[in-house]
Amino acid sequence: MSSWFDDSTPRHVRTLDVYQPGKPIEELERELGITGAIKVASNENPLGASPKAVAALPAALAQLHLYPDAGGFAVRRALASRLGVELGSLALGNGSNDLLYQLVLATCEPTDEVLSHEYAFLSYRLSAQVAGRPFVAAKTTPDLACDVDALIAGISPHTKLVVLGSPNNPTGSVVTKAQAERILAALPPRALLVIDEAYAEYAAAWSEIDHVDGLELQKRDRRVVVLRTFSKIYGLAGIRIGFAVADPAVVDVLGRVGRTFHVSSLAQVAAIAALDDTEHVAASARHARAWIERMRAEVKAPGVRVFPSLANFVLVDTGRPAGPVYDKLLRRGVIVRPMAMWGLPNAIRVSVGTDREMPKVIATLNEVLADG
Repeated sequence: MSSWFDDSTPRHVRTLDVYQPGKPIEELERELGITGAIKVASNENPLGASPKAVAALPAALAQLHLYPDAGGFAVRRALASRLGVELGSLALGNGSNDLLYQLVLATCEPTDEVLSHEYAFLSYRLSAQVAGRPFVAAKTTPDLACDVDALIAGISPHTKLVVLGSPNNPTGSVVTKAQAERILAALPPRALLVIDEAYAEYAAAWSEIDHVDGLELQKRDRRVVVLRTFSKIYGLAGIRIGFAVADPAVVDVLGRVGRTFHVSSLAQVAAIAALDDTEHVAASARHARAWIERMRAEVKAPGVRVFPSLANFVLVDTGRPAGPVYDKLLRRGVIVRPMAMWGLPNAIRVSVGTDREMPKVIATLNEVLADG
């Protein structure tokens, strides 16, 4: 006998992968009988939220009985001034991930394709599949970076969105300026290039490495959409706010499919304050770069590779199935992210933690990886 799920759920929903969130530290500690666990699994800012954002929140609590500004005018004005873009080129979302889903819904006909590459952020595929749109993944280079030739070969008359992370989660790789120009030159006239820059402020600390500046590119080409977030370097992951910079026509269609009041008043207040917290941004970027360099230098074992990264995490190829590695780390109180769901069964992703946490993270990694 078939179930309601089988009979009444659209096929594209039945076949969706279910995102598996990590358990809270407290629950894992209770299950494993350990204390003092270190979570380096979710690419959160170990320095915490922007102090200026935190300081701005108490005064906003008296207005919680009021709906938030649905247009997000104050946030958008602050962003327009900071980024040098027009107010009409900005859209807000409940995180940048929310805006990606809106883009697919607002721009893609049923036969339109969303194109990215292997080992890209899972939401690129899921945003297409949730809407029942085809998703195409091009092959990567041997270093797991975007293979521009393969990506361009994957472009078809049905391609509507080309979505690339720079830096990419989980590999940490970037798209160069010249590569982005090549992709734009190959785009069909009706398509958009979406550059996910969730970690752009971290990448800025690596100024000697060539990587695309999505905002600069968007100002020159109206087919570019840039996604950014306050969740990462600003440390506002728990309050959920991101933004898109795009041609006003794209912003218009995003507004047609977005939910009303989808960005809370507290998120808007925190974002405005965080934009002025340049000291917190700079300190966070320096911190991430320093520990990524140390992990790449110090995490060593036969067959193990730590990939370069311009974000706040590294991808570690453990040289063996990563499930047992993850379990051993977990039982030693270090929580990382296994990458099997990304199609990388031998890899884990390790976020940058605090100065107090990272020596233990590196030592425990080396201990577990040396077990073989």
